[in-house]
Amino acid sequence: MNQHTTAIIDYDVGNLKNVATALSAIDVDTVITRDPKVIADCAAVVLPGVGAFADAMDNLGKFDLLAPLDRHVKAGKLLYGICLGMQLLFDESDEDGLTRGLGLIPGRVEALVPHEGFKVPHMGWNNLIINRDDPMTKGLTDRAYYVYFVHSYYAVPADFNAHVLAYADYDVPVPGIVRKDNVIGTQFHPEKSAAVGQRILENLKEVCGL
Repeated sequence: MNQHTTAIIDYDVGNLKNVATALSAIDVDTVITRDPKVIADCAAVVLPGVGAFADAMDNLGKFDLLAPLDRHVKAGKLLYGICLGMQLLFDESDEDGLTRGLGLIPGRVEALVPHEGFKVPHMGWNNLIINRDDPMTKGLTDRAYYVYFVHSYYAVPADFNAHVLAYADYDVPVPGIVRKDNVIGTQFHPEKSAAVGQRILENLKEVCGL
């Protein structure tokens, strides 16, 4: 393992191998781990996630990963959450009762409400709308860019304009890319989002100097 390795957190939630494959395709060295010592040595951490918010937080606690993630962020290293992993970055979620999150981005996670023409879960390809310029949105400002979503809950940041880089319109604005300093998340799956997803991962690579 070298100093530019990215740790993909194994906490029994998420499709880790697909994320590793997508990062390897852009020459990012990865290790799938839940070892705090390995995490401490890595330049960046990826927190994937598929499933329920409360279960995910329980697993992070069960595997003693909360403190290593907190130390990683406080050291100024990059933490990147995908789908449920992005939702965990926020203060809390009302999924299956109130559950505290990692508290790294102010805000909460709420249920999408189905309306005519807007089914839940929000599943499939949707257009990203750029909210503000950032290195993470490099190359995504001139035309429509579609990415792949699958979720029933969405993030409601306390300060939308400060922390939402891009969003999708799904009756409500669904944050697609969020950022607070060295903490970044995407609600969509970049590893399933073809060329646009690869471009976003390349932007991530540049942001953390991998």
